[in-house]
Amino acid sequence: MVRESNPMNQRIFNVLNGFGAISFVIFAWLQHEDNNAEIYFNPSLVDVWMWMMFYGLVALLFGLAMKGLFPKLLYLLFAFFCSYQLSVTIPGFMANLASGSFSITNHSMSPINPQVELTREFFGALIALAAVGFLWWQRGQARKILN
Repeated sequence: MVRESNPMNQRIFNVLNGFGAISFVIFAWLQHEDNNAEIYFNPSLVDVWMWMMFYGLVALLFGLAMKGLFPKLLYLLFAFFCSYQLSVTIPGFMANLASGSFSITNHSMSPINPQVELTREFFGALIALAAVGFLWWQRGQARKILN
């Protein structure tokens, strides 16, 4: 783990990290709606908890960064998990693109239109991967400051 020491950079990064942590806590909380049978066909409680933990872990990584902690192994594991989620959801995203009526809103998850939810999950995993990439970059900045 690397600890950041420059107070000015730390304040700027703390604001960004605080925003990231709050955002991903909200993203995690919003996943509880995926268990609503009125909106989703055959909702899965396992899927809901998986996505809540997925976004919750990103929030935790932002929280650790606020304390100047950058656990390399967690970043690598999470980047792998994001890449896995992208590979699982990209077929639905591509089907949505090819449908001629690309949408991620105004449609519920259904057996007829599963690509809408897969597209949402694709973008969620992409945003999470970008967040981890930012934290990885920040980790490199912290190492430069210490050297």
